[in-house]
Amino acid sequence: MKIIITGASGLIGKRLCKVLKQDGFDIEFLKRHDYNNTIEEKDWLSRKNIFWSNPEILENADAVVHLAGANVGSSWTRKYKKEILNSRKLGTEALMKACADCQTPPKHIISASGIGFYHENTNQLLNETSESGNTFLAEVCKIWEQGIFEHKIPGAVASCLRTGIVISNHSKVFGVSKLQFQLFGMVGSVGSPNNLWSWIHIDDLCNMYVEAIENNELNGIYNAVASDYVTNEFLTKSIATILDKKAWLPNVPSFMLKLIFGEMAVILLEGSRVSAEKIKSTGFKFKYPFLLEALKDFGAEISIENGVQIIKNQ
Repeated sequence: MKIIITGASGLIGKRLCKVLKQDGFDIEFLKRHDYNNTIEEKDWLSRKNIFWSNPEILENADAVVHLAGANVGSSWTRKYKKEILNSRKLGTEALMKACADCQTPPKHIISASGIGFYHENTNQLLNETSESGNTFLAEVCKIWEQGIFEHKIPGAVASCLRTGIVISNHSKVFGVSKLQFQLFGMVGSVGSPNNLWSWIHIDDLCNMYVEAIENNELNGIYNAVASDYVTNEFLTKSIATILDKKAWLPNVPSFMLKLIFGEMAVILLEGSRVSAEKIKSTGFKFKYPFLLEALKDFGAEISIENGVQIIKNQ
């Protein structure tokens, strides 16, 4: 099968490409223009090219996996927030136009999105039909998804995977914990310790993309999260163990995180409880359905003693 990837240099893209190559897929990369001065093919706000230099590779593709977009983990200045939005809005519009211009368009277009789409800090179990939130991240996700579903391409189906916290030893959540250790000498929980976090192991996320690639009936919107949503406090203690650092309780004050990260601190301070039932109903099997199993993959030794979970770093 011929698979086209955008955003292949990111955390998820790198891992997904490795998985696809191991499974024998034919992979090609949709690339941005190195240089282009035309108004219609440049995001003049960020001075970066967001349109594609080799759209001809989309011809007769079995699937396109769209991961490209400005990193939401960088500082949210007013200018950079516009870049985050434009990278999804204009970049996705350009992708869909390039697909529509093909004589034989791709059969399946699969885009990333995020659980930032939903209202945060609610006890409600959120599913794919739940209302969107009113935060900046919710706006980003809505624009991203609209770009995929509002541009109909004859013969093609479209999907979006709303992704939770990605558990990987290279992911932002581990990077922030390492930064906390550098600043404070220990890893601390942030926000309310009872906030619920929805997460997914990076291998399960990649397997979900592979499942969508291989099955065109798996289209529409799916939450890419494990069933085992956890509290902020438990997640923090577990990450501290993996990093072999001391966990600091009580929490790192919210105002301190806002001073360090600005508006972007909302990523660290708010969470949500998101359902995985729709993707499970398709028959998809998680390799790491529980956080403790996922942490084992990153070097945590886990045992049960007198009914209590004991986590030690190997």
